[in-house]
Amino acid sequence: MDLDLSETQRLLQETVRRFLEAEAPFDRIRKLEADQGWDAGLWEKIVAQGFLGVAFGEAHGGSGGRLLDLGLVVEEFARRAVMVPILEVAVAGRALQACSELGPSRVPEVLAGALVPVPALLEVSDRFGDVQLEIAPSGTLTGTKHFVDYGQHATHHLVAARDGGQEAFFLVDARARGVSCEPLLSLGRTPVAVVHYAEAPAQRVGGEGGVAAAIRLGRALAALQCVGSMQASLDQTVAYANTREQFGQAIGRFQAVRHHCANMASRVTSARLLALEALSALDRGEEADVRVAAAKAAASRSAPEVLMLGHQVHGGNGVIEENDLYFFTLRGKERSLAWGSVEECLAVMADRVDEEVDWL
Repeated sequence: MDLDLSETQRLLQETVRRFLEAEAPFDRIRKLEADQGWDAGLWEKIVAQGFLGVAFGEAHGGSGGRLLDLGLVVEEFARRAVMVPILEVAVAGRALQACSELGPSRVPEVLAGALVPVPALLEVSDRFGDVQLEIAPSGTLTGTKHFVDYGQHATHHLVAARDGGQEAFFLVDARARGVSCEPLLSLGRTPVAVVHYAEAPAQRVGGEGGVAAAIRLGRALAALQCVGSMQASLDQTVAYANTREQFGQAIGRFQAVRHHCANMASRVTSARLLALEALSALDRGEEADVRVAAAKAAASRSAPEVLMLGHQVHGGNGVIEENDLYFFTLRGKERSLAWGSVEECLAVMADRVDEEVDWL
């Protein structure tokens, strides 16, 4: 894998960063957190800019970008802590694009902003792959999905359910009869809900294999969300260490503080490398369960350590919520658990420990 970004990728990264800095002030994010809302206005602008299109092929109205490009976009969104479902819609949209049963016809709606789908995967066991919900002969779903990110704000849910004993995806209109959302308070203060389906009309859009592929992609992108939060914390910490003075000089000149910042930087760099390698493997068409699990485990383990080091350097200043540091501490910790914690990802690796892996 070429570790250097191409000129086009750097331009994409810089464009997204400048756009978010201009369009997503932190004060508005604070208000959205207090209201438990999402930034619908920003989402309209994101759709208009075409950032979501990097995840989709040109045949479906996208720009034909790779998952690696999508990962760069997702990381930039995490570095701004914005309240929009970029990961969730990208995963659901990619699942629709890959589905042979009516799914691809809905992708242009996703890119136009008319369809805002989010995955609904987890059930009461809170284990990926444990799907008990079944489609009824009447084509309806009855049951509950837990921890559906942005479930109360989405237009549709892409629900994992069983059909004849096999896992499949079903598209459910979140505004239809028989669908009710119970908002939850999340660690990261982003919208999440328990969703109840009571004979809700559902349309099958994909068969076996689609759910596993969606989990792999979501897990790899969540690793980059961890990286984005860590990088934002590192940037703020270095800036603070260079301006905060103690004993007549900036605290960044003290060796202990420098060691903290160096440890943060090495963690961020290694976690990003593993996450981008995982996405690159998915771009090549590999299932890459072990690569993805390794990337998410590394990011999930590094995030709390890096974020706490940032707080140690900031001292008491990092505790107050007037300081933007808290955005990334909360989001990073939440993302370290989302789509697979350290333990869950290590278990995936342990299940395949006897398989040969070409890491080069």
